[in-house]
Amino acid sequence: MATWFYTDTEATQQGPVDEPTLLDLSREGALKAKSLVWQEGMPAWVPLRTVAAGLYERAGRGGAVEIGVCAHSGQVYPIREMLPYGEALIGPEHKEEFVQWMMETAAIGIADASHEPPAYAGFWWRALASVLDYMIKMVPSGLCMIPYYVVAVAGGANSGGEEVIEGLDSWTALMLAAYGLGLLGVLALSIFYETWMVGKYQGTLGKIIIGVKVVNPDGTRLTYKRAFIRWLAKKPLNYLLVWGPSTLGFAAVIGLLVGVSQGSGENSSAFVLTMFTGFFVYAALLAFCSGVYWMAGLDPEKRAFHDRIASTRVMKK
Repeated sequence: MATWFYTDTEATQQGPVDEPTLLDLSREGALKAKSLVWQEGMPAWVPLRTVAAGLYERAGRGGAVEIGVCAHSGQVYPIREMLPYGEALIGPEHKEEFVQWMMETAAIGIADASHEPPAYAGFWWRALASVLDYMIKMVPSGLCMIPYYVVAVAGGANSGGEEVIEGLDSWTALMLAAYGLGLLGVLALSIFYETWMVGKYQGTLGKIIIGVKVVNPDGTRLTYKRAFIRWLAKKPLNYLLVWGPSTLGFAAVIGLLVGVSQGSGENSSAFVLTMFTGFFVYAALLAFCSGVYWMAGLDPEKRAFHDRIASTRVMKK
């Protein structure tokens, strides 16, 4: 009997399981229509709803089966078992719950979820959210650096001081310590902001403002652990991949051209040309390495590099 693998609500691979077990997991709500499944011989993971008809047909439930997606629970069922409501379909286990929800909310215009394509947030919307988040974090990040500013001002008024290390006086050492503590505070703020907001509200304030959310591949909420993994990929790893090669490339070009110009005894105009060339190389490398972000504009699911690492998606609400 064919065995299947699937992703759970934390986007973690599970399995193998046989087909009856896969159907049971779907019936119990552990798998949704968007949950990803795979078996040997398939070229890629696919949403459960794309293979559910074959699963029900092989289970011997009366020939050809047409599949629908419950608009209330997101689970897959044979359409003949479902309750139609306008364009929407409701699963048999959710009929009473759906009617109660309708009475409480007076919801109208519920669309059929069977063929509803996922609405991923594009690159420019995500860039706007990042700009908003940067502006939102400016004030608390500045507060983290207040001890450094205080020490810097006091150090300017009381320049000098006892030498604690060769070439380093007490005020300079204190300034460096205050600056380091400030950076640690900014780092802690970034970790807390990204991890807690994404884990609790499915998005940072910038994303909430523009109406998008961060989810697992099957549309479920991220755990705090996965939200932290996403931060690790988005900040330290992405920054290293973007700024590291760009800065090293700039330094290498400048060093090479300066050495050549000095060796040939050229005048000061060579220095200007050297700097111009270095900045051009730096900008080119920066644009290329920034592909960890702009790849979201080319990917069908609008995934940036950190989305691929953390197995997340950014979708419109």
